[in-house]
Amino acid sequence: MRNILTIIHYEYKAHIMRIATWGVFAAGVFFSLLDDFPSGGNLRRLEFLTDPVYFVYRTMSLGGLPVAFALMVLLSNRFSLDCKTGVKSLIMAGPTTKAQYIFGKTWGGFFYTVTVLSLFLAVNVLVYCLAAPFQVSVGSLLPAIAKTIIICVLPVSVFISFLSVSLPGWIDVRLFYAMAAVLFIINASTTGSAEPMPFYCITSGDLTKLIWRHPKFPLVNAGSIQANLVFLTGGGLLSLLPLLAKRRFWRHE
Repeated sequence: MRNILTIIHYEYKAHIMRIATWGVFAAGVFFSLLDDFPSGGNLRRLEFLTDPVYFVYRTMSLGGLPVAFALMVLLSNRFSLDCKTGVKSLIMAGPTTKAQYIFGKTWGGFFYTVTVLSLFLAVNVLVYCLAAPFQVSVGSLLPAIAKTIIICVLPVSVFISFLSVSLPGWIDVRLFYAMAAVLFIINASTTGSAEPMPFYCITSGDLTKLIWRHPKFPLVNAGSIQANLVFLTGGGLLSLLPLLAKRRFWRHE
């Protein structure tokens, strides 16, 4: 356990200190606020923008999508980088096992992703509260933030971090980038609907309908919610299996 915690700490610190991380974060906040900043124009354009719960929902489902995929790129190719920098050789010189190394890298990426997405949500909410030309209900805002982190940020972080760290360990990283680009385009082109959303939606799947539901369409599809949750968590966790089973990964590249 100590070896895993050491690798988690190293991985988390390496990512959180990167300038690229905060560049992605700043760009994500900027473009998200362009869409849902409580200005006069946006208030006229977005019917429910005066509802803080809707703001939280929209921020994560739309603004969170490019941030999530940018983090996929930042998290990828970590194993290859460890080989080039000699970090993997140092780790292998100790009593660290292959499973400990893999779990340390992936969980470090998970905590990093949770941190960035949670801060992204928090900064957007803070700006909304300070700029809104109306009284914001803190009583409804705080539960919405907590719910969003639990039912959206955590599953999305499992998918993003585990897939991004482990997949390039057993396929070519260029193929991973191509797959991520296709998935992003599909997600970006999928518009919201009262009907069940596709299970492969990352930040805008039916899980997010548990945060806020349109007054005209209050019912949610339980099967679609479960499918979205299984895709996010299961897809991330299953990506570890080929890497754990790949014998050449640990001792010989």
